[in-house]
Amino acid sequence: MASPKTELDYRVTDDVGYGLGNETAAAFRLNGIFHFWKEHLGFNIHPTIRESLQTPNPRIADVATGTAIWLIDLAKELPDATLDGFDLTLDMAPPVEWLPPNITLRQWNIFEDLPEELVGQFDLVHLRLLLPVIQNGDPSSIIHKITRMLKPGGWIQWDDLNIQEAKIFKARPELKVEALGYLSRFWNTGERQEWIGRLPQSFDQEGLKRTSIDRYENLKQYLKADCEGYIVTCEETARTLARKGKVDEAKEFAQIVHQASLEAAAGAAVVATRVVCIGQKPVEP
Repeated sequence: MASPKTELDYRVTDDVGYGLGNETAAAFRLNGIFHFWKEHLGFNIHPTIRESLQTPNPRIADVATGTAIWLIDLAKELPDATLDGFDLTLDMAPPVEWLPPNITLRQWNIFEDLPEELVGQFDLVHLRLLLPVIQNGDPSSIIHKITRMLKPGGWIQWDDLNIQEAKIFKARPELKVEALGYLSRFWNTGERQEWIGRLPQSFDQEGLKRTSIDRYENLKQYLKADCEGYIVTCEETARTLARKGKVDEAKEFAQIVHQASLEAAAGAAVVATRVVCIGQKPVEP
């Protein structure tokens, strides 16, 4: 693979808004990725939180819900719970007529003010894969809003990828991984991604208690599928760049992504570590 003159990284999307897609392919990707997350974690709700829920009919929010797949699966476990999904757009979610009756979806941009009617309403607020939207490396404003959504004793569960712990795997030593290495570096923009490993400290600063972060190592049988999800995500980014007028960058990045797909097909993979961070709002202020 011919090396580009200047290596791109995810900051190339900073002035184009959300760097991924919200079309059919993006929805399909998110639904597929959900199942890989559940295979690795073994749960939707972290066991510590599940054990502490004091009511059989909790109110649970999923912020940046996307396709609402997490809520749809959770509805099978907690049919008596009240489940609310929030996102900037609901284009990727099923129509309301197809949702389980205990799920309600609503448009809300997490970077805008929290509506007053959502303050102090939830036993659990769940977030997943906000890595692409935290552009300044500081999630504190989001954590503050989510904490305000909680009832006293309520929980935050934040699931994300620690890109700084991304690894390259090869089924055979002789395989080439130059393009896959490039994709790993593309997402790992140094200080900008350090916030993920510091989530417990950020939770502490917001006054949350019982904070912890768990890491989930990649399962060998899913390395190829995980890497394919990673590559499809990068393909979305290339299309977004082109759509927003960054044609040269899009073309260059698409070529690298294509080469990475060939390396993956030959038996190599790049994957990041999944992490789950939890914290509880104190019962007493």
